[in-house]
Formats: sequence, C-alpha cells, structure tokens
Amino acid sequence: MKTLNPYYNESFSFDVTPEKMQRVHLHITVSDYDRVGSNERIGQVIIGANATGVALKQWSDMLATPRRSVAQWHTLLPIAED
Repeated sequence: MKTLNPYYNESFSFDVTPEKMQRVHLHITVSDYDRVGSNERIGQVIIGANATGVALKQWSDMLATPRRSVAQWHTLLPIAED
C-alpha cells in the first residue's frame, strides 16, 4: 500500500479448452488507485505463447503439466505508450 513497487501474492485459475491454448494470452496491467486525479498504470505482465523470458517459461511449464498449478514471480514491465 502507498508504494509504486507493489508486492502481490495472488493466484489465478482459468479453464481454457486445449484447442484455444495456442491463441490465448494473459495480459495483466497494474494501476495505482488515486482518490483524486487519475489512476496511473505502473506496469504489466504478458503470459502466453508470444511472451518472452520468465513469462514464456511459465507458459511452457503450464502447457507441459495441465491441471497443475505452476507458480512464478513476475516483475512488472513498463507499459508502451501508443
């Protein structure tokens, strides 16, 4: 709380059919909450076949062990401004 370097210990579970696994990805955007003004996006993580590094490794591990949890810590990456 009250930091631009948040620490989360969350888990997510999704049910995706095998035929859709090669077409999906998970895009998580983290924003800070401001009561006054706008909420700032502070980082993102993308997990899926098009990911790189640790996120791609987690995706590969997940595909190799269906129906089992695959835990992985992720560092937020900068958000590319359009």
